Amino acid sequence: MKVHHTKYKPRYEAYILDYIDEDNDGNALETRQEKIRHLFYRFYLEKGDDIEREGKRQAMVNWLQGLAISFACYNGEIIDLAIEMGSIDENPSDQLISRVLEGYFPFMANIIIGMESEAAQ
Repeated sequence: MKVHHTKYKPRYEAYILDYIDEDNDGNALETRQEKIRHLFYRFYLEKGDDIEREGKRQAMVNWLQGLAISFACYNGEIIDLAIEMGSIDENPSDQLISRVLEGYFPFMANIIIGMESEAAQ
């Protein structure tokens, strides 16, 4: 069942952070803040030049499209995730499916960028 964005946004944040479990040295990341810090450390390290050239949001979209985080990336998985998170209803129309698939990586980039301020706390 579709829910308000204030309900599904934290679900996506938790989903993304579930895929961040260790740093580059293999040390466990346990807190939300540690995971967010590491996520942005990797992003800035790997995409610094692209950020300057394209801007942070587009660099993040491109980074995610390159599967920097191993979350859902296949069409069926993306639609199932959107249903599970409550951002769309079950049995979406073909038009809605197309919109969700087209906007998936920009949407996920926005969710991640929205967490960046927590890294500094």
